[in-house]
Amino acid sequence: MRATLGCKLGSSEDRDAFTSRRGQRCLSAFLFCAVFILNATVLLGGTAETNTSLKPAKYVLRLNLNEFSILNVSEMDGLLKYGGSGNFNLNMAREGTNEVVWTVTIDNPRLMELLGIFVGERTVKLVQTIDPNNLEPNQKIALDAIKSLSQKLEYAQKHPVWDSLKLSGAVVQQGTNWLLQTKDGSFKLTGEKLDEIKSRGNGKTIVAEGFIKQPGQFELIRFLDKKTNTLELFVMSHCPFGQRAETDIYNFLERTNTSPKPKLEIRYLFYQQKKDGKDVFNSLHGEEEITENLVQMVIRDKFPGILKSYIHLRAASGKLPWGNLAEQSGLARESIVEIEGIITSQREALIQKEYDYVAGQHEITDGSPSYVWESEKVTDLNKIEAFRGMSATPQQACSQ
Repeated sequence: MRATLGCKLGSSEDRDAFTSRRGQRCLSAFLFCAVFILNATVLLGGTAETNTSLKPAKYVLRLNLNEFSILNVSEMDGLLKYGGSGNFNLNMAREGTNEVVWTVTIDNPRLMELLGIFVGERTVKLVQTIDPNNLEPNQKIALDAIKSLSQKLEYAQKHPVWDSLKLSGAVVQQGTNWLLQTKDGSFKLTGEKLDEIKSRGNGKTIVAEGFIKQPGQFELIRFLDKKTNTLELFVMSHCPFGQRAETDIYNFLERTNTSPKPKLEIRYLFYQQKKDGKDVFNSLHGEEEITENLVQMVIRDKFPGILKSYIHLRAASGKLPWGNLAEQSGLARESIVEIEGIITSQREALIQKEYDYVAGQHEITDGSPSYVWESEKVTDLNKIEAFRGMSATPQQACSQ
């Protein structure tokens, strides 16, 4: 919803009412007319220029009602005095028991400067009307709100926020600089992760996440090695939607003529929570699923040749003991005993390693099935060229 802010504070009498005995009634009227505004267009300054490679910084103000009312009155005074046009985004939400927070997001640094000027002019008007030796209650409220609003404006200007971007490309060294070469051009890499990138050497293909704060420069905050032509499937072993996704993908890979065929890697979801001050892991379908996850993880890592057969049997066999299925898949008895020993003696280490990869590197903490293609999250496999023609993957998922 888009609207022009102003409500019932349009006249000079209403705007001045905030600093008078009628201030609280005016605030109530303002709240009534602004309560439904989620995205606001306010006429002020110009709009910032943007392009595909350089996104403007955003300035975020989190205000209470008094602060936002002053900001609105100041903007209206500035509009009437100077004219012009501009945009900002406004969201209102309840936080805590009785607090409502007004979040103003601006992507134009010039607009931030103008807001500071307008609030300053409003402050001068207020100071001219008060007797410092005999402050009325509403005047004190207004002064406190102007002080805190000014502090928040200053903080927002000094701490702009950028939207993070993901870029895929090869890391190459050029003189003393390290570049990320993408299909859209080359970017000089900066940031705390640069030393880690350098240690990996020249020519590494990565999926990088970070910020473009200057043209041609990418501030790297995290990255993943790009797994070319690889689909990673994240599941809970007892989730019916995850099991269907596994069997559908395996069946598709058996019949597709795509060359080279995509690789499939299966990863397992665990939930981490605090219990008695310690981190503990559980699974949506209980202890039986934790055991099954562990069994499939060990088969995946130590006996990859039978994983597909085992997963097909698991999907078709309900709760049949895993040892029986492993034997039907072709595992020798001594290998089954080995798996039993590993999932018992190395349980916590195995879970922690899997969790660190799934939640730590890919930030997937829920949802079976979830998909990552060439180290980037996807929701629809049919949009990937290598999986065109595959029947629709499950739209439902197991989740908390």
